[in-house]
This record gives sequence, C-alpha cells and structure tokens, in this order.
Amino acid sequence: MSVTIEDKIELFSKVIFGNIEAQSSQKRQSLTETHKKELEALAEEAEKRKKELMEAAVAKAGREKTKLIAQANNQQQHTLIDLKQQIIQKIMGRLQELAGAFTEHQDYKDYMKKNIESIMVTLEKSEHITFYCMEKDLELLGQLLEERQIHADKLVGHDIKKASHNIIGGIIAEDTENLLQLDLTLKALIEEHKDTVGAAITRKFNEVSSL
Repeated sequence: MSVTIEDKIELFSKVIFGNIEAQSSQKRQSLTETHKKELEALAEEAEKRKKELMEAAVAKAGREKTKLIAQANNQQQHTLIDLKQQIIQKIMGRLQELAGAFTEHQDYKDYMKKNIESIMVTLEKSEHITFYCMEKDLELLGQLLEERQIHADKLVGHDIKKASHNIIGGIIAEDTENLLQLDLTLKALIEEHKDTVGAAITRKFNEVSSL
C-alpha cells in the first residue's frame, strides 16, 4: 500500500498537534498547580492574619476590661474615702460640741486645776509663764493660779492672756525664755484622737466590705 502525500501531511499534523496538545496540557497543569499553591498561601496568610486580629481584639478587650474595673475600683475607693472623711468630720464636730458643753460643767474647774498642776511640774524651772485660755475662762484661771500661789513653795511669775484662736477649753502655757510650750487644751486633746477615730472608722469599713 503506497503512502500518499496527503497521508504524510495528516500524520505530520497529528504529531505536531499532539506535541502542542501535550505541551499545552503540561502548561495548564503547571499553571493550575502554581495557582493552587498561590491560593493556598493566600488562604494561609488570610487565616494567620485573621488569627492575629482576633488575638489582638481579645487582648484589647481584656485591657479595656481591666481598665474599666480599675476605674470602677478607683471611683469606689474615692467615694469611700470621701464618705470616711465626712464621718470623721461629723464625729470630730460632735466631740467639739461635747467638749464645749463640758466647759460649762462643774467638773471643768477640777480639770483646769489638774492642768495647772501638770504645767507647774513640767515647767518647774521656769521663772515666768504665760497662760492662754478662752475669754470666758480668764477669771477662773486667775482665781485658780492665785489659790495655788498661796500654798506653793516657789512663786512663779505669770500673766494670763486670751487665746488667739478657739481652743474650746483648757490652757496653753508658754515659757518664752526657754522656748517651751504646753498645749493642754480640749481642742488639742480632740485632735490627738483624730487618728484613732479614723482608724476605727476604717476598720468598720473593712468589716462591711468583707461581708
């Protein structure tokens, strides 16, 4: 059987087109695999980014929550401090009222006598003492000092002046020569107990907070 020109051309065409088809198929497969890898890489990157964003969002939310809790606690603390100060001031005011009432009581005279004795013992080496008291106590203090001088072994020079501020009651004694001062006033006595009052209130606040 003879092979015609047409047969040879047909055979040649099949070989050529077959090679082209094969090469095209390989390129398509290569491109598909490359594209697939790129898509997978993009998907991985997207997943990674999503995870990072979620973690960042959770962390931020945690920080915001901590901040809000801290702010709330801080506000509560300030409120408690303000309330405690109000209670302290109220109690201190009440103590001053009671101290003022005490100065009108008959026992106040004995209290003043004891203060004078305490001053004379503490300032026993002083040659001159200046006494300060409330205006309403000037006469009482003068009387008590005169009574003591009558029976004293040592006469001490003194003068009596009105206190420059509200001491409620009691006496301030000064030895200006030796730069000594004794504050035996009711106001000073109350102020000395301010920390005790504050500590007691704080303790009560803590007991209530722990319930």
